[in-house]
Amino acid sequence: MIAGILVLVLTKDRKHIFSFLAQNWKISLVVGLLQTSIMYGLYFNGVDLLPAGIAAIIVGAGPLITAIITHFTILNDRLSKQKVLSLLIALTGVILISISRNSNSGSQDHEILGIILLLFSSMTNAFSQVIVKKRPNNPLLLNASQLFIGGLILVVSSFIFEGVPTLVLPMEFYIALLWLSVVSAVSFSIWYTLLQVPEIKVSEINIFKFIIPVSGAILSWVIFPEESPQLMTIIGMVIIALSVILYYGNKTQRVS
Repeated sequence: MIAGILVLVLTKDRKHIFSFLAQNWKISLVVGLLQTSIMYGLYFNGVDLLPAGIAAIIVGAGPLITAIITHFTILNDRLSKQKVLSLLIALTGVILISISRNSNSGSQDHEILGIILLLFSSMTNAFSQVIVKKRPNNPLLLNASQLFIGGLILVVSSFIFEGVPTLVLPMEFYIALLWLSVVSAVSFSIWYTLLQVPEIKVSEINIFKFIIPVSGAILSWVIFPEESPQLMTIIGMVIIALSVILYYGNKTQRVS
């Protein structure tokens, strides 16, 4: 919700937000529900039920799930042998990185439920991207409205199921909250802008999500003293990099 307000404040089109909502309230509501409320609700509950390694593998399969869904929902975004091969190679890299993290937290009794929740989270994310792609619109205003609406629904839901939280929290909490809001505002704005470009396909841009576990591992090495590079992690990173190069390198050759 804070991220939506930040996007609205920083965009030069903010004075048109009310006319935008009047004309596009349905898509703002649907994308807000799918992309923010349902996706993150399922995601955080699913992650909470799984060991970190398994959760990372399921989340890492998100681009593959998106590619399958776009194959059946967007005419010019079909699966190809090259795309499937690149996705599977990258997923192998994600699995290697996840195994090397070696985290055993979580409850085995709830692991199946956690996996189901994360799979549905990836599916709702994919469908929200399909909707954004099929309905060209002002990406910043759409992002601002969906983040605010989806965030508001999450806040109200948390009050209903968990009660009103205390606001007396350490300063670190509010700094982290502001930082995450800024990251969400910037990243989703860039993502929605890219989805509006006709030449960019949903499945192809999602291949770059495989870089997330790579950057996460590198940041953990830099930030946490107890974290250090491991052979399996490095091999996984190399495999992911090769998968992206394999796909986009061959695509460039085909275009030229």
